[in-house]
Amino acid sequence: MQKILSLLLLVTFIYPADNLYAQASGNYRAKDNYNSSLSNPASTYLPNAKWIDNKTMVLEINALYNKKPDAQVAIFNITQVGQNADETVRLLNERYKGFVNEVQRLGIDQNDIHLDMITFLPVYEYEVDKKVFSTNYNEIPKGFEIQQNVHIKFASSKLLPQLVTLAARYEIYDLVRVDYFVEDHEAIFKELRKRSIDHMSKEIVLLVDELGVEIDAAHRIVSEDRYIAFPEDRYSGYQAFTSSSLEAKRGKVTNVRKPTTMFYDKVPYNKFDIVVNSTIVEPAVQFMYNMKIKFVVEDGRRIQKEYIWMTPEGELKKIPVQN
Repeated sequence: MQKILSLLLLVTFIYPADNLYAQASGNYRAKDNYNSSLSNPASTYLPNAKWIDNKTMVLEINALYNKKPDAQVAIFNITQVGQNADETVRLLNERYKGFVNEVQRLGIDQNDIHLDMITFLPVYEYEVDKKVFSTNYNEIPKGFEIQQNVHIKFASSKLLPQLVTLAARYEIYDLVRVDYFVEDHEAIFKELRKRSIDHMSKEIVLLVDELGVEIDAAHRIVSEDRYIAFPEDRYSGYQAFTSSSLEAKRGKVTNVRKPTTMFYDKVPYNKFDIVVNSTIVEPAVQFMYNMKIKFVVEDGRRIQKEYIWMTPEGELKKIPVQN
């Protein structure tokens, strides 16, 4: 009876903890293609030390640095149509100048605003030419369409919602993209290299001093690689809804449009030995660095070498050499 009570207490303790984990996971985990086996990342990835052969070993360090962007550039598209070229250009310039004046009031300098010409094309429509036995459709010029992109550089991500609001006042609804920039890439990679070398040195000390692995110091090959993941490439989407089953039901089904949720999906940390600035609130530029060192491992056996000298008389004599 005492064993049964102990088992019941154990189950009661574990169940709420698992329930709390599910509540904090978010809607993304409930999408149709979600794989429940990924709920425990440790069960799907385990680090493996690999040997190339009996005498060669590779140590690998992966490091990641989350860097808040130093600047961002938002690109807005302005499209304007008119009955003739002069009217089209005039209407676009009015919208552009009004938008730029509002943007400058946010503290953004004129030098950080650039207008990029995209297209300036005539617009054609079809005119119906009805005859007794046929109907012809003829293209005729109807007006002009001009497209330009406005590039706006800003430092604080808090300005982007304000830029979108100002753009909407001038009927600019197309935010093409937002680019992220970091000034000094090399300084970040130097920091990652230094941290990786320190981490690798500790790994080597562990192998030699704690595990007794004898490494040939004269045979080491080092390789490194680097990569940068920008926020605009790290967005994922899903649709948060559930559908009822239509089994045993008849009749016409009308489906409504389901919105797609987009979110910043950072590079996961599970395969990195070093993570700098691990807690991030806003999308960050993620710098990744990889270092590998290949060692020749000695087998611990000393080879006794002998040197023999042949005299002019043909006599063989051993030369004493200290190994």
